[in-house]
Amino acid sequence: MASLQQFPVLSSTPLLIISTSPPNPTGIQAPKKWTFSFQYWRQIEFFGFNRTTSEWFVSLLEKLRILSEEEYDKFICDSRKVDVWRYHHIDWGHKNTPYQLKDLTWIPSWYRNNEEEFELVQFQVSRALGRVIGFWDRDYIFNIVLLDPFHNMQPDKGHNYRVDPCNPLGSEYTNLLHGLDAILEEKCEKNSCEFAEHIRSIPTNRDALFDSNVLMVKLTDEDIEYSDILIQERKACSLNDIFKKGLKHLI
Repeated sequence: MASLQQFPVLSSTPLLIISTSPPNPTGIQAPKKWTFSFQYWRQIEFFGFNRTTSEWFVSLLEKLRILSEEEYDKFICDSRKVDVWRYHHIDWGHKNTPYQLKDLTWIPSWYRNNEEEFELVQFQVSRALGRVIGFWDRDYIFNIVLLDPFHNMQPDKGHNYRVDPCNPLGSEYTNLLHGLDAILEEKCEKNSCEFAEHIRSIPTNRDALFDSNVLMVKLTDEDIEYSDILIQERKACSLNDIFKKGLKHLI
């Protein structure tokens, strides 16, 4: 039930504040439940969404909803739930692990350099749909760092410790930026095109948006076929890996 509280104000008319929070006559703090933050989440190679379906995202949101009902202390102390959710710390010495903690440079150093207190852990979306990777901060908020739809952080023995290729998926905003760049490269009949200057003046905050360079390359069906064969034969891990190896070969 909503309660009414009266507060003194400068005028002679009292101000009534309606509070919709439930009464707490005992003053006892409610148990802390799982809450999530995405402030340190990133897409990187092997932890992207270019091969992920919309159904996967629905499964992820459903799992986060279920965990949001769990009390933190009871979950951590319940070995059965810990096992069901495949909840455990990240083993950085695991075979074929594609990254080390030091590589996750966007995580603030006071967390990365204090692994004993803020160790990275993972829990499953499902056995087939991969994992969620993150850490608990001092406020007991679970900070999601990576989403791992192909279970690449800890490759499975049943799949011969294979790291499956998947890359970051661009947003509508990043695609728009590339479209603007293409327009600006077009030659205009006027030496000083007012439309081009207007487009250049649009603020995009590119430095904050891109952590690395992005290259868009048009490939033929034959290029894709050969690339898939190279990846299947484990001669390369991804299209990005093929590009890097080709670049080194030419140099």
